[in-house]
Amino acid sequence: MGKLEIRDLIVPGVTDAAYIREVAETKRALELWTMEPGFQEKFMESPEDALAAHGLHIDVPSVRILVDHEESEKYRGVPPEELLPTAGRYRGFIYEKLRQREHMVHCDCVPAHAGFRAWRTRQVSRCWAELGRKNGAMVHAPLMFELDLGCSVGCPFCGIAAGKLQKVCRYDEENRALWRGILSYMKDILGPAAGSGTCYYATEPLDNPDYEKFVRDYFEILGMVPQITTAASMRNPARTKALLEELHRMRPAIHRFSVLSLDILHQIHGYFRPEELLYVELLPQFIEAPSCHFSKAGRAQEMQDDHVVDDDANTISCISGFVVNMAERAVRLLTPCPVSEAHPTGEYLVARESFSDLEDFKRVIEQLMGQFMAVEMPKDQPLRLRPGIEYEMTGEGITFSRKKRYRLKFGGSDDISPEVYQKVLTAMQKGGSPRGIAALLMDENIAPAYTFFILKKFETAGLFLEGYE
Repeated sequence: MGKLEIRDLIVPGVTDAAYIREVAETKRALELWTMEPGFQEKFMESPEDALAAHGLHIDVPSVRILVDHEESEKYRGVPPEELLPTAGRYRGFIYEKLRQREHMVHCDCVPAHAGFRAWRTRQVSRCWAELGRKNGAMVHAPLMFELDLGCSVGCPFCGIAAGKLQKVCRYDEENRALWRGILSYMKDILGPAAGSGTCYYATEPLDNPDYEKFVRDYFEILGMVPQITTAASMRNPARTKALLEELHRMRPAIHRFSVLSLDILHQIHGYFRPEELLYVELLPQFIEAPSCHFSKAGRAQEMQDDHVVDDDANTISCISGFVVNMAERAVRLLTPCPVSEAHPTGEYLVARESFSDLEDFKRVIEQLMGQFMAVEMPKDQPLRLRPGIEYEMTGEGITFSRKKRYRLKFGGSDDISPEVYQKVLTAMQKGGSPRGIAALLMDENIAPAYTFFILKKFETAGLFLEGYE
């Protein structure tokens, strides 16, 4: 028996209906397992009947591999092509999604602008120390848009505490020209990374009656399909379905529905066939769902519920870059951070500026990048390690850590001796700027080039406070 053929599905031109149906029905079985109260017990008692009750006729042993902990452990590390067919094809689909996310982080979201790229790299590195493994799920998009001001849904668990819907940017002649001009300008600045974000942030995308028109321009100019997450999928299901079909024709991508109640889950499953939701992740956002949990950020901090997960990585923000609000004509520069009293939504607001027209928008972007995104580390800026970063001098150099869950070593991978690394750090801890540290270490016969090289490595690793902090 040969190895199972695993096909990529998030690509144009997939036509194997049987393959798609098998993966889509398996995905629906897992949605029932994670969201339908009582389904797990029914499946364990009579799996064929539990699946058939929802119109699913898929391989039970494969489903067990995917949902049952003991069965899953038996196949830990087994490649998809060596699993039972249904389990292998579904797991191959999951791996494909993970590969795409990794590609977004390391390729699609990387700005062409050198200063922006360096700033984003520092934020990604910083978040490994501050957020731990959760950072692995963050793409750190450099650019997102809001087509409205506020949100009509008002979810009680909203991690970024979106305000009430106040204003909608309509696709009239003036806004169309501004929108297309902004897209073209940001493409010039960021390159392909300009298309890696979304057309929502602290908003509900389907609040905007012209959302589809804005997205067509986005695809025409940036060549990408903005991912959509909506909590209003069943407000007008025909519109939602047509939008998903149009987005898929443009370019296959993964989208998301926030499922706010068991009734809405039933509506979604009743309206959409499994194949129509293959590219849509359903997020269980109601407490009856077995897999429901909320990050304790934003409004969720006020919830008294066991489903609220409380740790210092409670942020749902996934942007290190600009949020452009078209309704109020404002730009925010944001990056994720741990939830705290100072940052209750898990976002660090670096700056916020308003703009009036396209030329003013360009001025604002150039000003913000010039102020916060220098290509080279300022030589006269005082340097300080981030709070919570600890270090240990070793025979190999220096090991930095944070809360014992993050370890980063310097000193054993190039021609500079560990002692030089240690002397640079010791000098830096006494206070001073890169130029001052280099001058001080010249008295110990350490060339300024070595000092600047080591400090740059520390900076890129996100170990220093930014100038604005």
